[in-house]
Amino acid sequence: MPERQGKRHATAVIAITTILTLALGTALAPSATALGYRGKLLKMINNARERHDLRELKIDRSFSRDAMRHTRRMVKRDRVFDPRNLDTFLSDEPWEELGASVSGCADSLRGVHRAWMQHAAHRVIMLEPKLRRIGIGVIENRAENICGKGSFWATELFYG
Repeated sequence: MPERQGKRHATAVIAITTILTLALGTALAPSATALGYRGKLLKMINNARERHDLRELKIDRSFSRDAMRHTRRMVKRDRVFDPRNLDTFLSDEPWEELGASVSGCADSLRGVHRAWMQHAAHRVIMLEPKLRRIGIGVIENRAENICGKGSFWATELFYG
């Protein structure tokens, strides 16, 4: 009997530990929605690059923080603009001769990506073969704004 109780106790401890680990991990993890937006835009750009036989871009977390900061600035000012300090963002990155950005807003994530792909200069940037890394900052702005209530604002920073 004591051996059986010991096994039940060990099983209970493992179950409780697993549940606590999952609960704490979920509580401490970044918002699934925030990661989801960034992940969706990354998938869209990599799908476009794949259709042009280009290598996929890898997410850069540090660069994504910079992109998010810029996106917050745009939302706060209710205005779309490219970062003026791109060289500062790139100063610690192995960007060699290539660094670029695209910024914008639309009623959906797909709308943001579509607008970038339809803009000649942004399309050239996003399909540049030498690019390797990307930082993405996305915000869903539920307030009334120049892009419409419930719009998505985004910045993508690239280097290669």
